[in-house]
Amino acid sequence: MTMVITIPAPSRATNGPRPINLNKDIPQVLELLQIAFGESLDAEGRRALQGYYAPQSQMQPAILWRLNPAASRLSQGYVWEENGRVVGNTTLLTTRLHGRFLIVNVAVHPDYRRRGIARLLMQAVTDNVRQRGGREILLQVDHNNSHALDLYTDLGYANLGAMTTWTAVAGRVHALENPSTIPIRELRAREWHQAYDLDRLALSPDLNWPEPILPDTYRLGFWRRVANFTNARTAETWVAARHERLVGMASIWSEWGRAHQLLLRVQPNWMGELERPLLAKALRRLPYLPRRNIRIDHPADDQLTNDLLREANFKPQRTLIHMRLDLRPTPANGEIRSHKNG
Repeated sequence: MTMVITIPAPSRATNGPRPINLNKDIPQVLELLQIAFGESLDAEGRRALQGYYAPQSQMQPAILWRLNPAASRLSQGYVWEENGRVVGNTTLLTTRLHGRFLIVNVAVHPDYRRRGIARLLMQAVTDNVRQRGGREILLQVDHNNSHALDLYTDLGYANLGAMTTWTAVAGRVHALENPSTIPIRELRAREWHQAYDLDRLALSPDLNWPEPILPDTYRLGFWRRVANFTNARTAETWVAARHERLVGMASIWSEWGRAHQLLLRVQPNWMGELERPLLAKALRRLPYLPRRNIRIDHPADDQLTNDLLREANFKPQRTLIHMRLDLRPTPANGEIRSHKNG
């Protein structure tokens, strides 16, 4: 005699997932994000929510929410509604690259977690992307969030690498001693394309969040300089070169009202030799810039640079793992895709 054991299905919410409705959901979604992420948000994240979050008692008319920048970013995706209350949200963002989508704000109210809500929201968004002909979906997740990591891995997401955000308080950055004799100079105007190639070689484009860098990122032509001046932006880059080829660079990008953004890129063959002289050069420039905090997002597994940042009095704020779900069809019967040379 065969005994059949029935395992109860996990508890499910009453109403389930549905596309977000800007006319009524945005205030509740912003409140949910504040509850789910408020304590872990960095300064940039807190500024993004500040002014847009309001409790239900202070809900604004729908037309005003539609005009908010936060509402435009939340306009795609799904919510999980239970008895009229939004208790889960997954936001979907498009990117400049056709077929490339981002998932952000995977949030479930603490009282409704461990019920499969996040999984079903993710599946709803994935189905949406497939219907739109999407090729890939990318997301970020805190390296300490083991439950989310397990979920995304189970859904087929691959680990692309981890980036750590480091910050230093204005005026408290320590200069780095630099005994190296390797010459460091400013990036020349004609080298902007080399700088782009070096950036892509030193860091996977998928680790540049939310978008891969543009080919003209390091090109400071006349109109770019005018736009930077008008918007109180500056961009300075210092490089190390070997036989007129760039092998390492450091940049500081500044914009009014934001922390200075530090960037370090080193060609793989030169790792271990250029990090200290490049960082030392960039950090010596800080006293001449507006007094603001400074931030750098850098690969978590680069131990040498991590040690240099600690020496310069930077503190790690968070480490995010980048993951990707490839939706492109797999060739059948071992068929190999052919590519024409461009």
